[in-house]
Amino acid sequence: MILWLKKCHKWLSLLVGIQLLIWLGTGLYFNLMDHDKASGNKYRQRIASAEFDSQRLIEPKLVLEQVTDVVELKLITLLSQPYYLLTHEKGLYRHFRNDYSLVDAYSGKPVAIDETMAIALASASYKGPGQVSSASKQAPPHQDIPREKNDAWRVDFNDDLNTSVYLDAGSGRIIGHSNDDKRFVDIFFMLHFMDYGSEGSFNNIQIMVFAVFTLFFALTGFIWSVELGLNGQYRLTWRRRNKTLSLFDDEQGQQTAVTIAEHENLLDALLKQDIALPSSCGGGGSCGRCKVQVSESVKVTSADFHHFSAQQLEQGYRLACQHQGKEVEQLTLLEPVRADRHQLELVHSEFISPYIKELRFKVKGDKKVCFKAGAHMRFFIPAAKGVSIPERLPDEFKGHWHSIDHLEYEHKACSRNYSLANGDGSVNGGSGELAFTVKIQTAPNNKVLPGIGSSYICNLKVGQSIEAIGPFEDFHARPDNGKTMVLLGAGSGMAPLRALIEEQLLPATASSGKARDIHFYYGARSEQDLIYRDEFHHLSGLHNNFHYQPVLSRPDEDWLGEKGYVQDVLQAALAKLGDLGRVEFYLCGPPGMMSRTIEVLKAAGVEDDAISFDAFS
Repeated sequence: MILWLKKCHKWLSLLVGIQLLIWLGTGLYFNLMDHDKASGNKYRQRIASAEFDSQRLIEPKLVLEQVTDVVELKLITLLSQPYYLLTHEKGLYRHFRNDYSLVDAYSGKPVAIDETMAIALASASYKGPGQVSSASKQAPPHQDIPREKNDAWRVDFNDDLNTSVYLDAGSGRIIGHSNDDKRFVDIFFMLHFMDYGSEGSFNNIQIMVFAVFTLFFALTGFIWSVELGLNGQYRLTWRRRNKTLSLFDDEQGQQTAVTIAEHENLLDALLKQDIALPSSCGGGGSCGRCKVQVSESVKVTSADFHHFSAQQLEQGYRLACQHQGKEVEQLTLLEPVRADRHQLELVHSEFISPYIKELRFKVKGDKKVCFKAGAHMRFFIPAAKGVSIPERLPDEFKGHWHSIDHLEYEHKACSRNYSLANGDGSVNGGSGELAFTVKIQTAPNNKVLPGIGSSYICNLKVGQSIEAIGPFEDFHARPDNGKTMVLLGAGSGMAPLRALIEEQLLPATASSGKARDIHFYYGARSEQDLIYRDEFHHLSGLHNNFHYQPVLSRPDEDWLGEKGYVQDVLQAALAKLGDLGRVEFYLCGPPGMMSRTIEVLKAAGVEDDAISFDAFS
């Protein structure tokens, strides 16, 4: 229940936040705008009262004898002529629904406002340089006067502001003037009052629904705050204290003691001790991977409740990211990963597509790093200044960055995960060189920062160093069991898949027994985005068991290969793979691609344990 409220609160915060920004922006505009222009009355003039011969007026009672259902009779002048205005249905306000008729006060004859009379009335209230361009009688709703509920004549003038004069079709009353200045301001009024239905009223359904959403947003925030308070998340810490924590290794039974900060969550505190627990959500409690076992008396958070069964909670299973050091005295590492810290020196940096760079590092001290293909490392990005457009951009790719605004910014320290793109780690003893393919995440506008990690690491110069921890082997190939391997990726998801292919096709691996089939589907926008294309075509020529299928979503006319989205091409090819029970799937790429692919595979009957994916890309 709490997790559902948190999700609602987050989405409502987006809705409420956007409308608050709209209110702030439109409110600022209202304070700065020219109010005379906003009225639409630049060319409006007051119609002077006209004198008439009162001796010639017929008696009102004679008019009333001829007309029924009159609730009000009033003497008015239009175009210097007297008329009796008869009201048959009267609304609370003039713009509400009213029913009028006119009678000539001299002759007693009914008068209807036609086009000629409407133009004359509109011209009498107009002092601008334009001439009448059109006149039309319109039923509500009216674009420029949305509150008006009665039929109205609209008379347009061809001046510089496209002035329109509106008058009541029943009474001849000038309702108002409108022009381009006022129409522009009306857009801001529409946004400010959420009048998206053009009702001309603050009391609209959109405001009412938004008020309910805002109330629910406040309630969910209050409940969430209470839950955090009950879990001890709001305790004041006057000074930072360290404590000794006893660690037990569930696999090896070893006991060690580490010193951690009481106020830090266990996930970050253990990382500082070079103990990296699995995590792909950055400590938000949503992935449920950083599992530890503590005393069952440690409070249960909503995230713990969501990811563990009642029996596991009783046994002390908790998420490390949801608990601070001060809560526990000892804990058991269920999936301990002793990760080494490394100083990596950049030895090669090259754009291989408009937005993707290949980076190669060597470990300082000539230390060899062994790893399984598909592993990733966590890079520690220091606080620094950044730019939105990469430095040393090749001429052939500059055209792809013309739409990106140049932005200089400062960012705080953070950490980012990047998958290794070479697969010679633990297979041949390690080469000492680590390869990565990193996509530079651009910003949609200058109000949003681009990808901090990707921009920083891709702007490093050869010879510069950066600290990283790992490798972590969460994503890797299963032992060769004769099953067909299907790899599917897009964008910078190439990295771990390229590593798997390299590992599987190494002579030491491929020569033992019958080599299993490998099908590699890779999606990109254009041919320029097909990184390592020549390499994979070369491998497919050398190895009969390796099949490479590039797919373009925005190909040129001369492209002869597969077109569309890579997941759709795979779906169409599933029948050609034979028994899907003898196939393993490895996915890495954008979240939308992976979620859609998993849906397709499950619909085809593929078991969960036959699908592996790397979520870090």
